[in-house]
Amino acid sequence: MGGCIYVCNLFQKVFGVMVGKKTVTAVLALLLLIVNFVPAYAADGILDEEYGKLSGQIRSFYFWQGTENNNGNLDKSKETFAVGGQLKYETPWLADHFAAAMNLFWAAPLFDDLNQARYGNTGVLDKNNDGYAVIGEAYLTGRFGGTTAKVWRQHIESPYLNGNDSRMVPNTFEAYGVESKDIEGLKIHLAWVDKIKLRDSDRFVSMTEAAGANNKKGGLAMLGAEWQATEGTLIKGWNYYAPDLDNTLFIEVMHKREIYPGVEGRIRFQAVDQRDVGTGYLGSYQTNEAGLLFGASYKGFNFDFGGTIVDDSAKIKTPWGVNPFFNMMMVNAFNRAGEKTLFLSATYDFSQVGIDGFTTNFKAALGSTPDSGANASADNNEYNLNLTYKFSGALEGFSILNRWAYVDSDNSQGGDDAGQVRVRLQYNF
Repeated sequence: MGGCIYVCNLFQKVFGVMVGKKTVTAVLALLLLIVNFVPAYAADGILDEEYGKLSGQIRSFYFWQGTENNNGNLDKSKETFAVGGQLKYETPWLADHFAAAMNLFWAAPLFDDLNQARYGNTGVLDKNNDGYAVIGEAYLTGRFGGTTAKVWRQHIESPYLNGNDSRMVPNTFEAYGVESKDIEGLKIHLAWVDKIKLRDSDRFVSMTEAAGANNKKGGLAMLGAEWQATEGTLIKGWNYYAPDLDNTLFIEVMHKREIYPGVEGRIRFQAVDQRDVGTGYLGSYQTNEAGLLFGASYKGFNFDFGGTIVDDSAKIKTPWGVNPFFNMMMVNAFNRAGEKTLFLSATYDFSQVGIDGFTTNFKAALGSTPDSGANASADNNEYNLNLTYKFSGALEGFSILNRWAYVDSDNSQGGDDAGQVRVRLQYNF
């Protein structure tokens, strides 16, 4: 009884309406039916062929972050424990050319003591640690040959405009675009992106407003091309033009090949140029960043070593998604003005020793910034540990992700050491 009352109150807090115990029971029963029967029907192809496709995700997320005090201990600065997910319906194709889809996203706090407003702004719930629900995707789509068009609310993945899905729900966008794969080995994406729903909000706002230009309404034009030049070589080029805001041009070249029996070698080059255009709502700036990464794989082990450097004129801005550079860490992006970063990573897949689904990853980024001048800031070294387990068999679809971070900052330059913990339980159906 007490649990049902708690769920009723939780539903009122998230959706703004009072519900009774019978309603909550019905909703929970529906969720159980979805979890238990939808995967079976989907596997049989019934939903896909006759009635469309129903899919979704249930996710719980715990987030904690602290900063080091004078005694060397970490004082809590952010904390959230929440549950949420998404439920998506895609219609059958009409005449094999047209379809539509809708996706409901939601997030709700669990236990008031773990979701205090003063410890909010974690990205899991809204900035005050309150829940929300939103129709994050609602689009019409058409396909002709290898070309697909989408209109209105949708999920987009590209280097500087993406879902940034590392909390409860992803960013989604109000956009109008086409993607073509008609030329073998070449994918082209062209879109006008009008608004963004950030991952911790239920509101769609203009792209310029999300970038920090308050009371300015504007979108952006996005053009991207990805070319599989050879079996082991992939070349990407993306440009984002936001009128009267800025232009971001990103290129990436990746090449891999067997360098010894059983040993794969990799090299990856990334570069970005970012500058204001037109009126320049955010002021005048021109900056760039480049990075080079070397890697090797052998019997479940993956090792990477590289570095990046940012122009000393301004930091690289990433308001519409996660930073695409390989040195992106849990806490820091290492893209401040004049920052030079050394990056190391090691990954092991335990399926090599009979533990299928379990992988570990350790990353370190050692950053150095100017000690004086307008861009002077504290040097940061960050260390991340990621533990992932994906279940199989009867529990296929379930996964656990546990992430740890420690930031060693130069205290003499005003930096604060910090720690972060994330635990995510997820079920996809």
